[in-house]
Amino acid sequence: TVMIKMTIDDFVYEVKEEILSYEDLGEAKANEWEANFKKWVDNPKIKKKNVKEVSGKKYYQIKDESEIFDIVDKYFDAVEQKKEDSYWKKFQ
Repeated sequence: TVMIKMTIDDFVYEVKEEILSYEDLGEAKANEWEANFKKWVDNPKIKKKNVKEVSGKKYYQIKDESEIFDIVDKYFDAVEQKKEDSYWKKFQ
């Protein structure tokens, strides 16, 4: 399977753009997602199967664009159900 390798900044941008398309989430939740994602990426205790580092630069790998939609759908559900902690514990 060929993976799409996105810089962390590009990945965050794409996810935030998708979050902003949800009226019930908006900019505050997009910024909150970004802050929590960056904590997740920088946490050395979490094993990350989709994050690769090449020449000191981190990349997030996805199979295709639909994975971004899935990430945001799951985030929307977590926000609705007030289970954001659980979302980040399971995040990959």
